[in-house]
Order: sequence, then C-alpha cells, then structure tokens
Amino acid sequence: MIDEEKEARISKSRLEALVDGIFAFAMTLLVTGLVVPRLSKTEAAAQLAATLAGMQSEFISFLVAFFVLASFWRTHNQHFHYIRTVDSGVMRITLLILACVVLMPFTTNVSGDYSGVQAAVALFHFNMFGLGLLFLIHWRYLIRNPEITSVAISSRDAARVMSRSLVTPGVSLLGFLVSFISPSWSMAIYLLIIPCAAVMRRYGR
Repeated sequence: MIDEEKEARISKSRLEALVDGIFAFAMTLLVTGLVVPRLSKTEAAAQLAATLAGMQSEFISFLVAFFVLASFWRTHNQHFHYIRTVDSGVMRITLLILACVVLMPFTTNVSGDYSGVQAAVALFHFNMFGLGLLFLIHWRYLIRNPEITSVAISSRDAARVMSRSLVTPGVSLLGFLVSFISPSWSMAIYLLIIPCAAVMRRYGR
C-alpha cells in the first residue's frame, strides 16, 4: 500500500515554480503604487517635475519593497538548495511566506500613499517582520529535519544563515519603533539591511 503522505507530497520543482511565479508577480505589482500624475500638457510643462518630486515617499516604498523581496527570493533559493523532498511542514511554511509576499504590494502602496501616518507604515513593518520571521522559521525547520535535506547542514552553516535571517525581523522591528517618532523616516531604516548583511557575511565566514 502506497504511503498516503508520500503520495500527497508535491514535488520540489512544482513548489519552486509556484514560489518564483508569485515573487515575480508581487514584485511587478509593486509598480502599481506609482500612479502617473494626471496633468494637462500645459500643466505638465510647469508642474510635472514638482509633482514627481512630491511622490518621493511612493518611490522609496517601491524601492525598499522591491529589493527586499528580491533578497528574500534569493534566500528562498538558497534554502531550497538543501531540500531533497517537500514535506507538509515545508509546504505550510512556504505558503505562509507566499501569503506575506502577496500582501507586500498592498502594504507598500498604503505606506507610500500615507507615509506620514504611523498606522500605515506600521502595517508595512509588520508585513516585513512576518516575512522575515517566517524565513527564520523555515531555516530552523530544515535544521531540525535532516531527513528532508539533500546534504547535511553543518553547525557552522546553520548558525551563519540563522544570524543572517535575524537581520530583516530586527530591522523591521526597529522601523516600527522609529515610526512612533517619524513615520516617514522609519522607512529609511531598511537601508541598514545592506551593512548588517555585509557584517554577517564577513564574521560568519
């Protein structure tokens, strides 16, 4: 008799295809938050530059979300390098990750349109925190379930990736705290991800 759990498992390639498709779709949808100003031709000559400059918060939100999602997509590929077979745990965590990814265009648009409102940017920070936390859980699950990995994860690699996975949740939590002081400036906190990741790479070798 065929084991029901093995029969119900989805292949690694199919799950990777779903992940790639949703990440690509969500990253493309981010641009919908950048609405073309409605100006007449005569108004555009005098006001277009100033109007585009006034969309600074929307552009910042777009760039932050796009590059963070790109970073998460890369991290997901790195995690899947270790996976041999997809079990129910990997499936559930991945679906939760994708739910946060799909939500990203909405929270990005809200934070961009209402950059001075604490509740609006806090929604973005929570979305980012949840996404980062789920990637941390995903990696921890792989460490604790070696039977689904194709190669053994050394303790050094486990600690190195775990420390990197703490960066985004930590930065997003800091952004949430800063949002009580300055909602608009709290989005700039994500620039810390680049130097923090560089430090983690250097000292994790």
